[in-house]
Order: sequence, then C-alpha cells, then structure tokens
Amino acid sequence: MPAAKDLPNNLNSMTCAQLKDLLKLRDLPVSGKKAELIKRLEDYTGRTKPSKKWQNSQAKKDLKKALLDPNHVFHRMTADAIHNSDEKYKQYPLFPEYLAQMKERVAEEKRQAKDDDRRAEEHNFHFPRSEINKRGYPYWDLSEAKQWLEVDVANGLHKKMTPKELRAKRPHVYAPFPPKVFSASACRGIKAEGSWVLGRQKEQNSNEEVFAKCACEGKCSLGFVRTSMFVWR
Repeated sequence: MPAAKDLPNNLNSMTCAQLKDLLKLRDLPVSGKKAELIKRLEDYTGRTKPSKKWQNSQAKKDLKKALLDPNHVFHRMTADAIHNSDEKYKQYPLFPEYLAQMKERVAEEKRQAKDDDRRAEEHNFHFPRSEINKRGYPYWDLSEAKQWLEVDVANGLHKKMTPKELRAKRPHVYAPFPPKVFSASACRGIKAEGSWVLGRQKEQNSNEEVFAKCACEGKCSLGFVRTSMFVWR
C-alpha cells in the first residue's frame, strides 16, 4: 500500500486520470475536480488497505447500512465505541481506519446521489416528458387514472369488481388506457388481501389477459399467484 510520503512532487502537473489512478491505489474516492483530487491525496495519511476478509464481510455491509441511515446511533458514537459495540467489529484491529474510509465513501455516494437528482431535475425541466407515451396512451404514474384507482382501492371496489367492470365505471378516466394496460397497472397497484391476480384463461381463444377475484384466504379460482406479490410501485 503506497504511503503518503510516496506521493509524486508534481501533483499539480498531473492529469485527472493520473490523479485518479493514485487515489485508486490508496482506496480513496475518485470523484471531484482536480483541486479536490490533489487535496485528497495530500490529506492521505498512508492508511492500510482493507483486507480481503473485511472487504467481503457482513460486518462491512452492516456498517455501511448503518452509516447510510442518518438517524443511526453510530453517527453519535466515537470510532472506538463503534469498534467495541459488536463482536463482528472487534475482530478487525484496523476497524477505526476502515470506519474512516467507509464514512468518506458513504459521504461521497450521498453527494453523488444529490448531484444526480439535481441533474435529473434539470433534464426534466429542459426536456419535459410528453403527456402521451410512444404507444399512444398517457404515462400511468402521472395520470389521473392512478389517483382515482387509489381511491377505488381504498373504497374496496377492487374486491367487488373485476378490472373490466372497474374500468367501465370511470370511462372518462380509465378509457385512455387499453384494457390490458389498465389491468396490469391496476394489478401492480393493489396489495390488499382478496384482490385481483393476473392470469390467462386457458379455455379462452382470444389473447386478452383475464383477472380473477381471490377469496380472503388467498385461494384463486383460476389457480394463479397470490396478490401479495403485487405491491405499490
């Protein structure tokens, strides 16, 4: 593992790609502008590269999960306290160094995610999505139909009516969506017990997908999958 004293003296004259190579050798984040890369290298203290045992450990996964949670108690604890908080951490003598690296990595991922969200918002602002998709009907996730379906499900209509019947109940809202699309979207939006499940009726010659109602015990008259597989998107 290269130490801080092994850094070249000409960091300012190096390219970003060369600086990132040096950062990778030291297991440091590689994002940012050139000045940030140089500072990260200059602040480097020659920490030991994590062992393969740590890299593939459950302890590392659990630590990252904890640090990603802004309300986790680890954010209010010292490195030594975290190290001694669990046997899975105690087995790593270099844990405080691993913790420091993980904190940097998590912070970098959060900054990157925030930057990605900002760029996505800018893209959507400059290139707004049309109301109609390429197949000729509205996008379900932003449609009035999705909102009305949530109301109908809350009122329990999905337990009393088939998708075809429900679609006919609000033609001014649901009609823009073809029967198959409405049925599939409705099925994805339902997680209550005793709701619809998707299947094909073998006896029917047409290609239309048919839904059946399930009893509350989860038994389907057509023998298809339970509705617990379908959750809100």
